[in-house]
Amino acid sequence: MRLPRERRIRASAEFSRLRQEGSRLDCGPFLLNFRPSGAPGPARFAVIAAKKNLPLAVDRNRAKRQARELFRTDAAAFPAGWEVVLVIRSGMLKRSLAELRKVYAAAAVRITAAKAGPSA
Repeated sequence: MRLPRERRIRASAEFSRLRQEGSRLDCGPFLLNFRPSGAPGPARFAVIAAKKNLPLAVDRNRAKRQARELFRTDAAAFPAGWEVVLVIRSGMLKRSLAELRKVYAAAAVRITAAKAGPSA
């Protein structure tokens, strides 16, 4: 099952803009590049798996499937109008999906709470 087109970041210019204008959070097994885009619509996601980090194609594909599963199962982690790119590291395959879900959920809470600002 694929992510719907409106939920994916596809253009190279969008990746570049997100990297330049967005923020980055190191989550251990992966990095998150993120920014609120302000555009209406659901949160948009993308996955990057570098050959440098995972030289075997079978490992890259497995890691990308796990990352997409994180997005699908916790679609409400990021509110509408956010753009998120998950950059896979080699340690991602050493963790179970349950552990990755916990790390991802904690990162999403941390990001959205920080961007919401302190309450009065």
